[in-house]
Amino acid sequence: MVALFVSLMFIGLLLTDLILQRVEARKAIRAAERLAAPGDLASWVTVPEGVRISPGHSWAMPLQEGTVRAGVDSLVANAVGKVHRVQLPSVGEWIEAGRPLARLAFNGSSLAVAAPVSGRISSVNQNLHEHPETVANDPYGKGWICSIDQAQPRNHALHSGRKAALWLECELDRFREFLSARLTPQFAMEPTSQDAGLPVPGVMEQLNPEAWVAFEREFAQIR
Repeated sequence: MVALFVSLMFIGLLLTDLILQRVEARKAIRAAERLAAPGDLASWVTVPEGVRISPGHSWAMPLQEGTVRAGVDSLVANAVGKVHRVQLPSVGEWIEAGRPLARLAFNGSSLAVAAPVSGRISSVNQNLHEHPETVANDPYGKGWICSIDQAQPRNHALHSGRKAALWLECELDRFREFLSARLTPQFAMEPTSQDAGLPVPGVMEQLNPEAWVAFEREFAQIR
């Protein structure tokens, strides 16, 4: 009886270990699929006519003489996905290009948005208080953040047209490598190539707060 009990206990331990291995394998597969799931390249690198993209992944679009509208670009919008709160700048506040303009919050993590130009805040998108998700859903439209008067754009630092789209494609490759480097060991994978699957919208939610800080440093490039 003792020998039978020991044998059954040993078999039970083996089965438990096998089940745990399969669970971990499925987690790894899901993580890899989330990183490399097929997607729409255009949604990541879209740059509407008249929009200028800054090195910090914010944009500026002229509204009238000396005034621009600003927001986050499509790469940041897709990377962050769900936004739970937007901390807007104050009307009348003077901001400098490359300095924090707004902050996007999501489940205990947050991301600063760099100002694309220098100037004074003339208006903010109050709709974002009730519908912060529009920053990601419609970054160049209803998801705009603010308008800036007396704008002093650094034209040499802003990308537009085809140049902006090509720059975003290069940045998307860099973002793929950023994600791969921050997966846990069991989820590790080689950096994806240009024609590999795209990250799915909201992939940043899979990363820890430290990764959000690193993303802000490497992509938002806050000065």
